[in-house]
Amino acid sequence: MNSGHETTNNAPATPAPATTNSAVAATATVITNIASLVTNDPSLGDGSPLGLIRDAAVVIDGDRIAWIGEKSKAPATDNRLDAGGRAVVPGFVDSHSHLVFAGDRTAEFNARMSGQAYAAGGIRTTVAATRAASDAQLDANVARYLAEALRQGTTVMETKSGYGLTVEDEARALRIAAAHTDEVTYLGAHIVSPDYADDPAAYVALVTGEMLDACAPYARWVDVFCEKGAFDGDQARAILTAGKARGLTPRVHANQLTYGPGVQLAVELEAASADHCTHLTDADMDALANSATVATLLPGAEFSTRAEWPDARRLVDAGVTVAL
Repeated sequence: MNSGHETTNNAPATPAPATTNSAVAATATVITNIASLVTNDPSLGDGSPLGLIRDAAVVIDGDRIAWIGEKSKAPATDNRLDAGGRAVVPGFVDSHSHLVFAGDRTAEFNARMSGQAYAAGGIRTTVAATRAASDAQLDANVARYLAEALRQGTTVMETKSGYGLTVEDEARALRIAAAHTDEVTYLGAHIVSPDYADDPAAYVALVTGEMLDACAPYARWVDVFCEKGAFDGDQARAILTAGKARGLTPRVHANQLTYGPGVQLAVELEAASADHCTHLTDADMDALANSATVATLLPGAEFSTRAEWPDARRLVDAGVTVAL
C-alpha cells in the first residue's frame, strides 16, 4: 500500500516500516492510543494473518510510515496525534471499478425500483453519454470519484474502460484512467458495440486487433463480460488470449446474471479474478478453490439491480479466495 496519492502505485517502493527507533526523525508525527493496529504481517503482533498489534502507535515521517509497534515503545517525536482508542487498518483496495464514464442511469434505476429485471441495457445508455463527453469532463469525473473514494478510505483503485467501444474512445478512456492509476483494465469487451449489433464476430476481431493495439500501452489487465447477451465462452477466450499475448493479465466478469462458462474460463486462463460469481455450480466452486483466481464479489451491483446475492459463505467454506 503506497502513500501520498490515492490512486497510483507508480512511485518507487519505500522501505517497510521500522520496528526500532533508530531511523525516525524527531520532526515526524506519532499517532498513539491505537487500540488495534492491523498490519497484515503475520511476523508482527499476535502472529495472526492480520498481524494485530494491541495498544499500538504509528509514526509518519513525511509521506512514509516510518515506524509501527507497541505504544510504550514509540520513539519520541515533535508531533503527536491521539487516535482515541480507535482501530487503524491499511487503506482499502478497490479491485473493480468503472470510473471513466459520463451521464447517469436514472431511468434504468427507476425501472428496476418498479420491479423490472436488470438486463445490462444501461451500458448502452452510458456508452452514448461517454462518447459525447469531452476529455476534460471525463477527467474531472474520474478525479471527483477518486477523491470521494479516498475520503472513504480507499487508497488504491483499479478502473476499467468499456464505455467507449470504439478504438478512439476506448483508448481515450484508458489514457485518462492511466493519468490517475496504473491499475488500468482494458474492457473493450464490455458488450458488443451497438455499431456492430449485426456482426458480433467483426466486433470481436476489432477488440482483439486494432482496438487492442491502441489500448494495450495504457493497460495492465484485460477483461471481458462473459455473459448471455454480451460475449459467449469462445468469444471471451479469444479476447482474453489476445490480451495475454500482449502482456495483459486476464480478469473476467463472470456468472453475474446466469450460469455460464465465465468462471471456468477464468481459471483455465489463470485470470487474476472472476468478478461477480453470483451463479456458481459445484464444478465452478471446485475450480476456484483449486486455483489462484480470486472470486471478487460486488454486492453493490446486486443491491442496485435488485438481483440475487452471491453466496459468499459457500465460497469461503469451499476454500476460495474471496475479495469484497
